[in-house]
Amino acid sequence: MSEKIVNVKYPEQRLFQAIIVQAFEDCVFKTYSKVDAYNKEDSYNWFKDGGEDFDRVCWFADMDPSFVRDRFLKLRKEGVIKFSKSELTWMEYRDRYKRYRAANDKESRRIIKRQIDRLTLPGKKEK
Repeated sequence: MSEKIVNVKYPEQRLFQAIIVQAFEDCVFKTYSKVDAYNKEDSYNWFKDGGEDFDRVCWFADMDPSFVRDRFLKLRKEGVIKFSKSELTWMEYRDRYKRYRAANDKESRRIIKRQIDRLTLPGKKEK
């Protein structure tokens, strides 16, 4: 996909185009790795949610944010961008761990910790 970075007027454009390409690659990559699954989720949400940061990166890359987002939506609709069971498990783990860290009392933490322990994480041996 990186060979698509062409016709840059300024070196900075290449950098911002590379950010967009990396985000697309993160979205289509299949993984069992926790870190890669987190990167995939972050990139997916970056495209899906848009926002000021997304728009700014697209404009600095000399790309229309609507075009980039439409391309993402097309790939998602075609099934090129999707989450595997292991990626969804890592995403669930991440969400529960955030809730665990944000819990204000021991009882809430204990309940969330029990939910985390019940997850069958990729690469983890079942008891």
